Amino acid sequence: MTFLPVDGDLQVRTPPELVADRPAHDVFLRRLNGLYPLHPHESRAVAGLIHNVTAFGPHQNILMDQRPSTEAVVLLDGLACHYRALDTARRQMTGFIVPGDFCDSGFLSSSPVRQCVMSLGDTIVGYIDLGQLATIADKLPNIIVAAMRAASIEQASSRELVINLGARDAVQRLAHFLCEIHYRLRGVGLVSAGGKFELPMTQSEFGEALGLSTVHVNRTIQQLRRKKLITMAQGLVTILDQPGLAAVAQFDGRYLRPN
Repeated sequence: MTFLPVDGDLQVRTPPELVADRPAHDVFLRRLNGLYPLHPHESRAVAGLIHNVTAFGPHQNILMDQRPSTEAVVLLDGLACHYRALDTARRQMTGFIVPGDFCDSGFLSSSPVRQCVMSLGDTIVGYIDLGQLATIADKLPNIIVAAMRAASIEQASSRELVINLGARDAVQRLAHFLCEIHYRLRGVGLVSAGGKFELPMTQSEFGEALGLSTVHVNRTIQQLRRKKLITMAQGLVTILDQPGLAAVAQFDGRYLRPN
């Protein structure tokens, strides 16, 4: 996965020729099985659904607001966010998408995309034809159950971000955000045994997500470092003390569980 360092703007990009070598469906299968266990034949059916695997560079729109839901879009690598652009040219991030997640759940109700989806760093997405998905769903309804649970968790995560902005101080906001991303990435096998994971966001993007100035973000990161809860450099985050970070954030991951 491509990353951007937290303390600068240098970009390290995945060579395009490596995209084709990655199994497109593995992380998606891990995600669905974490939401609702699939039988082997259901997993094989899901693996055959993803097509047109496409790479996006940093800060590109993957989906546009009000776009008709003609396909389901799955994030396979990287990090993306939902956002709303305001008339003042300001932008508010309203949710985050990690590998294995649907970029938007409007396809479940034939609704248009409700908010833009933008890549953070280099990302890879895959597309699922809704006709094929509907045909399989008639025979294998567990796949749709997993997708509906994913949509429910997406809503819960967005509500928690509102609470983050309205009711937590800066240290709690950042700690909670890191705990959530760690929890979600660990669920699809993207956190190392040492608690390290990739987070392709600059300090200005942290500020945009958490309602903080870039200077305040930097100070907040330093506070968590001094407490020996995290390290953060070159787009890599290591959680040194997960229980300690969760205690600072008052993080309760039950809202991210499928049941």
